[in-house]
Amino acid sequence: MRYTLIESSATIQAASAAMRDRDADALLVLEADGGSEPRAMAVIFASDIVTRVVALGLDPRVLTVSDLAAVIDAVSE
Repeated sequence: MRYTLIESSATIQAASAAMRDRDADALLVLEADGGSEPRAMAVIFASDIVTRVVALGLDPRVLTVSDLAAVIDAVSE
């Protein structure tokens, strides 16, 4: 499995392009924590994008990686 790093504020479209460009299967989502080092907040897989964004007809140009991570977190609880 190949991962690539992405900021939580990135759109799903930008994140998908990064995955394509880096031949990655998943995203390690980083969130800035004030002035300190970014921290990992989630892992998003390509299948999450397909089933939770594309299949539902949501706009990947508007939806952010953070939005998707929150949905995945809520479902897993």
